[in-house]
This record gives sequence, C-alpha cells and structure tokens, in this order.
Amino acid sequence: MEQNDFSRDEFNRQLRDVEAMNKAAMPKWRQTLDKVFNGGVDMTSAEKAHLLGVPGRRQFFKIGGATIAGAALLAACGDDDDTAEAPTSGDGGGDDAGGDDGNMDIVLANTAISLEILAIDTYQIGIDSGLVTTQAVADAAGLFQQHHREHADALKGVVGDGAYDQANAAVKTALIDPAVESASEEGDIIKIAFDLETAAAQTYVFAAGALSTPELRSTIMTIGGVESRHATILGRVAEYETATVFPGAFYKSDNPLPEGGVITE
Repeated sequence: MEQNDFSRDEFNRQLRDVEAMNKAAMPKWRQTLDKVFNGGVDMTSAEKAHLLGVPGRRQFFKIGGATIAGAALLAACGDDDDTAEAPTSGDGGGDDAGGDDGNMDIVLANTAISLEILAIDTYQIGIDSGLVTTQAVADAAGLFQQHHREHADALKGVVGDGAYDQANAAVKTALIDPAVESASEEGDIIKIAFDLETAAAQTYVFAAGALSTPELRSTIMTIGGVESRHATILGRVAEYETATVFPGAFYKSDNPLPEGGVITE
C-alpha cells in the first residue's frame, strides 16, 4: 500500500484518542447491559435487539455489498423462532412478537457476542495473513481487536455461563470468508475491516433512534462512536475519498439494512 500524508505522529494520536474514548465508554456500557438484561430497565425484545445492533428475524445484516438474513444470524446462537422483529424505523415502534423471556435475552446477547467475536477473529486473520505490511495498520488492527474483545466480554458478563464463544458462522461463511479468500494485498484487508466497522457503527446509531431513555441513547451512541472512529482511522490510512482524519459530527441514523430488507410474507 502506498504511504500517504497521514503522519505517524498524527496516526498515533488518533489511536490514543480512540483508546481513551473506548476506555471511558466501557464502564457505562457494562452498567447499561446489566440494567437491560437483569431487570433494571423495562424494554421490549425489539428494543433490546436494537441496543445490541442485532437485526430482527426478517431483516438483513449488511457488510459492504453483501447481505445475510437476520434469521440465519440469530439461528447461529439459538432458536430464532421466538425472536422478536426489531422495528424498521427510528421511532422505537414495532411489535414485540416473541415476548421478553430469558431465553430470548440470551439469544439476542449471544448473537451480539458472536458478531464481536467475528470482528476479533477477522482482525486476527488479517494480522496473520502476511498481507499487512504497514506498521500503522498492524497497530490499528491490534488495538481495534482489543476493543471488540472488551465489548464481547461486557456482553458475556450479562449472559454468564451460557455465553456463546464462537464467531457467528452464518456471517463468517456468507460475508467474511469470500472477502478473505479473494484478498491479495493489504488494501483488501483494510477494506474488510473498514466494512465491518462501518456496519457496526451504523447498527449502533440506528439502535439509538429506537431507544426512549436518554441514558441508553447516550451510551449506545458512545459505543457507536468508537466503531465509527475505527472506520474513520482505517479509511484515512487507506485514503478512501469519504474518510477524513476526524469522524463526522453525525453518522447515518437510518436503518443500515438495504432497501426492502424487511421480508413480507
């Protein structure tokens, strides 16, 4: 990959900033998850799905230009038949079709864990690929991987002994594996990570629009901001036209799923 004018000093400052951002967000994120999943906050399953960035059963998850049905996403970690559909707009509406029993909470949390583990594993694949030759990219991959590990650990804390410990096989097989298989240079590895972080950021911001409690909205936006910062740094290193040194003041708040992503039966 050709070097750009993004100086090493500036890059290191960006990594320090996002590390501080994540460190400040994690205590509040853990507290929020504890409240949501241990009875401190009254939320529907649809709202919980939004909080975790997990698509509803009839929705699609999108990374880059590829999509996968939410049913397959959820099925990787439990019985999705009882899982409620997340609302498809930002007004917090939507029917809670499946109830709010403990089993559904576990399915939703485990699905979120599986996506975080997928991010961890994807970064490791990139690190081990031999294609990453720029030290700045290697440094970013290691730090961002650690952030996803912390996010997964926070989710595991609310699930307990039943916590999932594998990457989401449906997303890995459908979206990540083909991209990794075709990767031939460092830029391809960066693009995979960029798409993954962009999808994560937008799902969290979309989630915030469905939550009615200011505290929850603030927390979810902060976590989404970490993911957005990841994408911004990766995009800046790769010199993507839409990326800047600093994250934008606003991130897309619309549904990250493609048009027509809700299947009508």
